[in-house]
Amino acid sequence: MRVRLYRNLSPQYRKQRAWSIMSMEGPKKGRVIDIVDAAVVRDARFVVSEAGRQRVIRDQAKNVHAFVQGELGKTFKLNSLPVSSDGNALLPQQNLNSRIDYNPYKMKAMRREDCKESVKESKLVVASPAGVFAQLGRCKPKKRRG
Repeated sequence: MRVRLYRNLSPQYRKQRAWSIMSMEGPKKGRVIDIVDAAVVRDARFVVSEAGRQRVIRDQAKNVHAFVQGELGKTFKLNSLPVSSDGNALLPQQNLNSRIDYNPYKMKAMRREDCKESVKESKLVVASPAGVFAQLGRCKPKKRRG
């Protein structure tokens, strides 16, 4: 099933660092179908709405405008994982080598923490209480000035 996965911003879920899963197809299209501790998404795209990002900057208030979109795989029920669980702890054999971060005040797209490159897609993504982790290739070498 194709879904959008995003951090749940509701105060009741903020401490748990929960994720909302929104269906993109079928009778529940456009509705949140589950709230989980963690989820696996295959053939993922990283999407940021520029209009939503501008609204965050203008209003200085969080809103849902960035998400991972793809095929939903395994999910981990709410309150089933410690907050420190990362992608490699959940799928140890998958080499989830890159942590993904996003700050609407500093960047227009999601990016890899290791080399600060923006990222658009990944074959495998795990959104866990500790953040988003993706299976990506090596960082591109930096161009030398000179």
